[in-house]
Amino acid sequence: MKTLVTVIIFLCITSLSRADEQATVMYDGAVLTEDVTWSGSVLVKGSVVVAPQATLRIDAGTVVRFAASPAQPLPNLVIQGRIHAAGTADRPIVLTPDRSRPTRGAWGGIVLLATEKRNILEQCRIEYAETGVDVRYSAITLKGVSIVQAKTALLSHDGIIQMTGGTVSDSETGLDIYNSELDSKNSRFSSCQRGCVLNKSSAVFVSPKIINNQQAGLEADECRLKISSGDFSGNAFGVRIKGGEGQITMSRFQNNRQTALHLIGSRIKIQRCLFSENSRDALRTEDGKSLLLQNAFISNGGYHLYNAGREEVGARQNWWGGTNPMLIKSKIYDSHLDEKAGAVHLSPWLNEKPPLMP
Repeated sequence: MKTLVTVIIFLCITSLSRADEQATVMYDGAVLTEDVTWSGSVLVKGSVVVAPQATLRIDAGTVVRFAASPAQPLPNLVIQGRIHAAGTADRPIVLTPDRSRPTRGAWGGIVLLATEKRNILEQCRIEYAETGVDVRYSAITLKGVSIVQAKTALLSHDGIIQMTGGTVSDSETGLDIYNSELDSKNSRFSSCQRGCVLNKSSAVFVSPKIINNQQAGLEADECRLKISSGDFSGNAFGVRIKGGEGQITMSRFQNNRQTALHLIGSRIKIQRCLFSENSRDALRTEDGKSLLLQNAFISNGGYHLYNAGREEVGARQNWWGGTNPMLIKSKIYDSHLDEKAGAVHLSPWLNEKPPLMP
């Protein structure tokens, strides 16, 4: 009898526990005017707006699902106040559409609108959004955030983004920023149509992996860039920089199917980088007074260096895969092949691969 009672009590406790786990808090077109904490399971219908005076906190392990409403077919989360979503590696926060078979763009994403607060997303996974995180005149810190299967994973107009770790993958565009500031460390942008697109922005990338993107790894127009210890491999075009200035150091450009690095009117210092096994030209430059120093060019299918502009290119003290002058010059396209092209100054070149290569 005691055993039977014990079993019944156990089953009741288990049932209550499961019911509690499955309980879902629902919001339907809500405006949060006071501080709120989400935990467990949350369903958002239409949209939730966090008012300027309010803070939304999301606990570790929370799953937030977004469903359409008659008033808003593309649900989203709009932050005018503050969001602090702190997951952990073992218990990440998941934001996803409320569909059994979701596709890209199934919900709107997280939108930050002119919020001056300290917004933080940590150990979050954002799935199938139109725009995973949309930053407008706001600042946000991302730590270990994963954004997958978005149309645009991370978008910023006049925003400030600090990104540490995390991955952006399987999206149409991984990163798209305009007139913004980006500080990215140890982040990965992979398997997108376009990995990173930057316009009129300032960006610092430390140890980025921008790999296996279908069209281009990184495109930058009129930007100020600082890139170190990067990996730009397996893309169609590796990196294309138009205008602007900056430097790229100790980075790999390998196995890209088109031009690995294309500089158009850019003032960029390229130092201690590896250009290897690219199917076509390793580096193509069109004016801009860029400088190449202590780089290594090995086994590229096209030219190691293609000068498509009229200006001279400084490329002294680089390693061209060997020491035979004829073989070195055969992989350089400049005024010795085309009188309309500017000269490339190679000599003196390095007689061995330089140290501190990636």
